[in-house]
Amino acid sequence: MAIYYITISALTGLGYCMTEKKKKQNRTLPYLAVVFISLVFLCSFRYAIGFDYFSYRDIYEMIAAMPFSAILTAFWYEPLFFIVCKCFSLCGLPFQLLITGVSLFLLFSAVWFIAHYSKSPWMSVYLYITLQFLAYNMNLMRQSIALCFFLFAYPFLKSRRLMPYSACIFFGGLFHNSLWFVFPLYFLLFLKLSRKTTACLLISTLAGYLFFEPLFSLIHPLLPEKYAVYQQTYFWNSSTWEYILPPAAYCLLIYRFRSRISDAADRSIYLNSAFYQCLISLFITKHFILERFAVYPFAFSLIAISDILASYREDAPDMVQAKQRYRWIMAVFLLFGGAYFVFASVKGFHHVYPYVSLLDKSRSAPAGSLMRSGWHSMVFDEIMRRNLPLTGWPGPL
Repeated sequence: MAIYYITISALTGLGYCMTEKKKKQNRTLPYLAVVFISLVFLCSFRYAIGFDYFSYRDIYEMIAAMPFSAILTAFWYEPLFFIVCKCFSLCGLPFQLLITGVSLFLLFSAVWFIAHYSKSPWMSVYLYITLQFLAYNMNLMRQSIALCFFLFAYPFLKSRRLMPYSACIFFGGLFHNSLWFVFPLYFLLFLKLSRKTTACLLISTLAGYLFFEPLFSLIHPLLPEKYAVYQQTYFWNSSTWEYILPPAAYCLLIYRFRSRISDAADRSIYLNSAFYQCLISLFITKHFILERFAVYPFAFSLIAISDILASYREDAPDMVQAKQRYRWIMAVFLLFGGAYFVFASVKGFHHVYPYVSLLDKSRSAPAGSLMRSGWHSMVFDEIMRRNLPLTGWPGPL
């Protein structure tokens, strides 16, 4: 765990010194460059952490032996990640360099988003690590790529440009279809949360929660096979109630400080996204696979909290009390991020704690067996069902 705590402390401290104390000097881009290089190294040098690590490795070796036509036939619904794998394999690159290539894209997207839309970049970097976006990257690579396209869609979302927003969502969904399910956020994030609409949403959520199983049985025949078979895997297990506490705390914080968000469009996006993220997270007590839909609205936490903090900073220069208030609010969000990280590390979010590097492979031996019954077997079943070539399949599940 030491590597995580050192990274968090070093990057947060460096960012505060470079972009906060000396904000008159434009040091944001050099700071974000350091963040980018540091986190790419951290992600690329890992070994066997992330529940999906061995799944992706086995699939990479399998895809290397398949022609493009077979890849497009088997994975027509989400072809782009597998095409990327095939391109890497054609270049003779090992799986570890695929991880590096994906990490470069994921972290470039995060740094781009922070550089353009965060008013407190150092805080956004801190939250990117502590609120588990980095851990997400090291486990769910395909959905993390889809999340990047959701970030790319943000300027079109805010400016209400439906066509480019739709293009980003469509293209990202070809890496992971879950992105298509959150397309309605284009409309829902600008819905005014009056008492009436809030009550309707809460009642709908409660009804959906109480009657989830019969409702799911109705739509089950309409789902693609890859989603329909989730009921037969451990993905369909439930999480315990304490997992609702972090998203609920975030929602309460955004609601508490909503008056500090001056831009009306931003206030609507931040409030609604926090509310929807909390509601979606409720359903992980039914089936924890549903958590993956909450990550999309939660991504706005990277800029929502920085906007709130920046509003207090703008009050601070001329008043002693304002400076003290700014420091107290800063401490609140630092503690929130720190508590979130400790909770995640204790619970073993995404199987990335503790960190295991390429120099310490022996510690990771048990990790390979867990996902053998999950997405890995679903891909294998799809290949077998379609009678596609399996030359080079790495071995038994």
